[in-house]
Formats: sequence, C-alpha cells, structure tokens
Amino acid sequence: MFESFCREKLGPLTLRLALGSVCIYHGFLKIMIAGGTAWQPGLPVTWQLLLAWGELTAGLAILVGFYCRLAATGVLFITVGTFVWWQGWHVFRLSFRALEPFMLLLLLSLSLQLLGAGDLSFDRRGGGKSSAGKAPRKAAA
Repeated sequence: MFESFCREKLGPLTLRLALGSVCIYHGFLKIMIAGGTAWQPGLPVTWQLLLAWGELTAGLAILVGFYCRLAATGVLFITVGTFVWWQGWHVFRLSFRALEPFMLLLLLSLSLQLLGAGDLSFDRRGGGKSSAGKAPRKAAA
C-alpha cells in the first residue's frame, strides 16, 4: 500500500514540484527584466516574450498538475531550443559539468511527460485531459 501511494501520488508530485519550481523561477527572472523583452539582447523581442512567458506558465501548470504532459512537452522544447540556440554545434564538445543543468531539466521534463501528473493533480481530478490513473473504458458490445 505504501509503495503504491509513493508511486502514484508522491513520485509524480515531487517531479512536478522540482520542474515546476525551476521553470517558475527562471521564467519570473526573465519577466522581471523589462517584462521579458530584454533578458537576451541577441534574441528578437517576440521570441524573448514567448520563451519567458511560456516558461512561467508551463511552470505554473506543472506545479498544480493542469495539462501537465502538454506543459512538460513545452518545457522540453523550450529547454532544448534555447540550449541549441546558445551553444549551436558546440553542444557536442561541452563537458559534462556544462551539460549537467541542461540534462537535469531535460530528464525531469521527459520523465514528467511520460509519467503524467499523478493522482494529486488537477489532471486526475478532471481539470485537464490526462489518462494517468484512470481506468480504461470497456468497449460496447
């Protein structure tokens, strides 16, 4: 019983807390710099706004478990896209120490996308569309 409780409730919750808090923190820092328009001078303002607000809203959605898989997919794309944008082909020559924060965010968002929001979320309560923890429907004869 305890193992089931940890697997279905606490595991996804801790993943959501970790990834959601990091995304909210980074998105909030970007938005505090002129409303999200001046945190990266080499990037067009439209992309800066999209990335900053996307990261913040995805973090909030992940934290409460609302459309969690969709939000985790968004974070996955934002993380990979910005990292490739900043590093280019130098990604393949970076040390593990430089790749560690990127890999952590990448694996957290991928795990949450595959696992789902869990039982302690709005997705499970019917607020968002998720199949995590729901019993499959039987086909009508």
